Amino acid sequence: MTALGAAPRTEAAWLALIGQARDRASHFVAYDLSVQALAAWPDSLAIEHQAILALASAGALNGALARYHALEQAGRLDDLPDHLAGEFTGLGGRLFKDLAARAGGEAALAHRLKSARTYEAGYHRLGTYYLAINAAAMYLAAGHAERAADYAAIAHDLAVRQGPDYWSLVTVAEAALILRNPDAAAAALIQAAGLGAARLADLATTRRQLTWVAQLTSTPVAVLDHLPRPRVFAWNSGRGVLPGPLSGTAISASGPLLGGADLAFVQALLAAGAAEVNLVLPCEPAEFRRDLPDLAATLPAVLAHDRVTTLIVTREGGAFEPAARALCQMQARGLAVLRAQSLAVAPDVFAAAGMSASPDVSGESAASVAGDAHVRTPQAIIFGDVRGFSKLDEPAQLRFLDHIIGGFADVLARFPVAYAETAGDGLFVVMPDIAAAAACSFALLDVLRPANVAAAGLPPHLALRLSAHVGPLYRRRDRVIGRDKFCGMEVIRTARIEPVTRAGEIFVTEQFAASLACVAADAFICEYVGVQPMAKGFGDCRMYSLRHATDPGPG
Repeated sequence: MTALGAAPRTEAAWLALIGQARDRASHFVAYDLSVQALAAWPDSLAIEHQAILALASAGALNGALARYHALEQAGRLDDLPDHLAGEFTGLGGRLFKDLAARAGGEAALAHRLKSARTYEAGYHRLGTYYLAINAAAMYLAAGHAERAADYAAIAHDLAVRQGPDYWSLVTVAEAALILRNPDAAAAALIQAAGLGAARLADLATTRRQLTWVAQLTSTPVAVLDHLPRPRVFAWNSGRGVLPGPLSGTAISASGPLLGGADLAFVQALLAAGAAEVNLVLPCEPAEFRRDLPDLAATLPAVLAHDRVTTLIVTREGGAFEPAARALCQMQARGLAVLRAQSLAVAPDVFAAAGMSASPDVSGESAASVAGDAHVRTPQAIIFGDVRGFSKLDEPAQLRFLDHIIGGFADVLARFPVAYAETAGDGLFVVMPDIAAAAACSFALLDVLRPANVAAAGLPPHLALRLSAHVGPLYRRRDRVIGRDKFCGMEVIRTARIEPVTRAGEIFVTEQFAASLACVAADAFICEYVGVQPMAKGFGDCRMYSLRHATDPGPG
């Protein structure tokens, strides 16, 4: 969980803390804080709004929609006071807009119109420029140019009358784009830039929205160059170079912590005013300090800095383990990609030596140590089981073995599998290639499509759930089965994730999500689902739901 010290006592204090995370565009932190706040204030719709907004802002549309629909079905969005009605109307319009972005053809058009009408209804109740300008943009996207121009003019006048602040100026700029006046849009953005340079989340939202509107109106996107652009970059171990003067530009840096040069670079970044530094460690800090005693005096203060976050590759091992060091570089690079996506900018990512979809072990060939039972190698790990298997009678279990387990075998034959085993309905797979592991996971889900289950004469309640992780594993001989197998604490960690995964989904760890972003960010998306407790008291873990980048999602 997010470290809080003393937890806030009042709803307002929780909302202020969540707002601080949101202002830094730390959407995952904002969501985790919202979940913690709801444990203390379960009836707070203001906090629930923040939870859904954080998920939507992080790109976790499935989770955001699930929470929003749950409120609708419970009747909790009926007869809201004006301040909450405005918040949830805007949120609903946004979710329908995001659905349209995932869909295609008639479905996308239907979602755009639903979004436009949601914003329009909110405007007629509350009369705010925020709802008017969003109605304008969605009507424009739905092909209703005249209606879009009407609402853009309304929003422009309301924003001008309010007086200049960041959002009123951005609204003036968006209205000017819709009304085909790019010079007026540029002038408003120049003013807005002076008020929003440090507002990472607001800048990301503005850049996404205005880029989209500029495309709808065939306006050159260069008009957005007037907005401050946060810099996101990754450094290679021992090769960190400050990216020029940092003053006036928010910097998000991600990199591995593998030695004294990296630690000194982090200190230089912080001293220069970097907004955030995301560190990836190969092992637990205590083990790191043991292996590198010269850093013991300065490391704790760096790790405790309020602008530093950490990800640990593996809880075992040490600072010099080749497999952990290779994954450390890969995951640091992936974190920069994920952060750039959240801020709507292109990252500056520098390729590390030996980095590939099948991570090397930092200068040594994986093949050269694969047969060494005393050396761990980087591997992707998949665990799965089938919900409802235990309710099958014996004839159904035999059909399950033939058609479902047999279907798994057919899938695995198409991928570079290093090891696989089953036990009843359980599945355990190890692969050296993380992108292949992601693709394989989706192919395994397809085995239990309703049509396949029905064709096998099995009941429709069966559903596969999968978990995936990446970490260093040992390869050892199992004398009972007469072959080598993979083992280690990272296997146990993955097994503890699978029981809390939703049926029909693939849950992955942050280590997996960052590694995948490094090698296949265009093919897959990892949607944050929050800090989840692992099974059997194995602790908490930041988890993501994996989907194809082309998946239209629900609705």
